[in-house]
Amino acid sequence: MINISSGQGAGTHIFAPIKAHRTFETVIERIVEAIDAQGLQDGDRLPNEHEMAQAMEISRPTLRQALRILENVGVIRIKPGQAGGVFIASEMIPVEILGHHIAHEVNHVAELIATRRLLEPLVYHLAAEHATAQELERIGDTITLMETHINDPRMIQRADGMFHRRIAHAAKNRILLQTMTGIYRQLAPLRGALTKNVERARHMIEIHTRLLDAIRARDHQNLELLLQETFIDLEVEFNVDSHFSVHWLKKDPRPIAEPPGQ
Repeated sequence: MINISSGQGAGTHIFAPIKAHRTFETVIERIVEAIDAQGLQDGDRLPNEHEMAQAMEISRPTLRQALRILENVGVIRIKPGQAGGVFIASEMIPVEILGHHIAHEVNHVAELIATRRLLEPLVYHLAAEHATAQELERIGDTITLMETHINDPRMIQRADGMFHRRIAHAAKNRILLQTMTGIYRQLAPLRGALTKNVERARHMIEIHTRLLDAIRARDHQNLELLLQETFIDLEVEFNVDSHFSVHWLKKDPRPIAEPPGQ
């Protein structure tokens, strides 16, 4: 059995960094290529998650998304526990089945991003109506956290997740909160695939600050415009064309007039 994970950095040379905007598909391709190139067989151990993510310069959630698909089609076997790890289950790559699972995942990603576009505006508009001063302050703390750790992509991503979750809490709707929590959890590997640098971090800080200002001012019109900007990155990256969006309209207190002749 070949073990390519023991020792500092040993074995990780088979995985080159993934540059630019890449997704779980590229990670899958890289792992499959490594299996073929190294002649790995059933029972051989791959580097652990931390080593692979570090070698390919990707987030752990993105790697786990790729590993989940490879495990589902029988290419790898993941053993939990201290003596566990990521092992080759079969060197015979089921290309057709793998392609089917990837296509299913791509479709899931498209549905996930489209659902976010429909539901997240409701959360933000409700937060603008219901957020307390204390909740607004806690949301602002996540922006401060981003500014403090602007050179640390992992902290930026964590603070970004905290920002969205705290706004969801401020909306005061438990069902929406539960729904958006699930969506944000599934969005984590997608966000991990986006470019991570100081310039992008500054852009996120700017957008988040403007969003929070709009929530504080209960400026629903500006809030809608800003939300559209936040959707662009993921939609462009994953080639998702969302045809629908939600707009906030104040309910007219006047009774609806009956049609003539009724």
